[in-house]
Amino acid sequence: MAILLVPLALARADEPPPSAPSPEVSQTISVLSYNVHGIFPLIAKDSPRERMPTIGWLARGYDVVLFQEDFEFHHLLRLQLEHHTGFTGNGMGWDPRRVAVKALLLPLSLAIPSFSPPYGAGLSTFVRDDIARPDDAGRKAYGLCHGWFGANGDCWARKGFLRVAMDTIGGRVDVYNTHLEAGPSRKSVKVRKAQLEKLAEAIEKRSGHHAVIVAGDFNISFNRPGDAVIMRRFRQRLGLEDSAAGPILPSWRERDYILYRSGPSIALGVEHSGEAMEFVSERRALSDHAALYAHFQVTPVPVDAP
Repeated sequence: MAILLVPLALARADEPPPSAPSPEVSQTISVLSYNVHGIFPLIAKDSPRERMPTIGWLARGYDVVLFQEDFEFHHLLRLQLEHHTGFTGNGMGWDPRRVAVKALLLPLSLAIPSFSPPYGAGLSTFVRDDIARPDDAGRKAYGLCHGWFGANGDCWARKGFLRVAMDTIGGRVDVYNTHLEAGPSRKSVKVRKAQLEKLAEAIEKRSGHHAVIVAGDFNISFNRPGDAVIMRRFRQRLGLEDSAAGPILPSWRERDYILYRSGPSIALGVEHSGEAMEFVSERRALSDHAALYAHFQVTPVPVDAP
């Protein structure tokens, strides 16, 4: 028996060793974008203070969370998002008109909780700690708005964009969070067009050809011809694809989007996307916007050797 085992052992010695388990070649990153309607209760027509802890608790299940309109209640959201690094958008700024309004309303702000307009961008982004890059972020106001009252009351918020970076298996991905001008008027469409041009310029300058995710409340409706044109031009300019995240419930308006593109070293693909229905119950929704999500598959692109 020993004689038979010797040649068998020699034969096995000539075989290549078993291959090691292949390294991870892709990863999934979940993204949530949600306008949380975090304004003064009389304007919100409900109690945002009661809604925010639930929103934050539910959002902790996502790797990347982008909030819009967290104006008065950012701190309540942040408390819930453990193990996420938080970033905020631009502040109110020092425009003389806004400073004057702030001073005029100061007595009311001191007397009434959760009332402190005018606001900054009202943007915040939370990235899971292990993929966040805390020192790689930027924010900028658009410096454009139309009107203070009614449907054109956007000047109460100094809207802008917030860029954060995250580390993935393929390298850096830049994530942009934004909230554009609202309102149906021609002037509002013109402002949205200018804001998207400023956002496109910033992405070209800061992100180059890197992989990016651009999401938020665009206030763009394809039922308005002007909006359809400016969104199409914005996407074509940057090579952005639509993740197809959108509302399911018929009561929602389509105003929010999650867009993306791949980069030279990273391929982004959408595994699935849609409306995050955990933010809606039979009794009520947790905001006046749909919560959108997209699960991205991130795959490194091999670099050819010279």
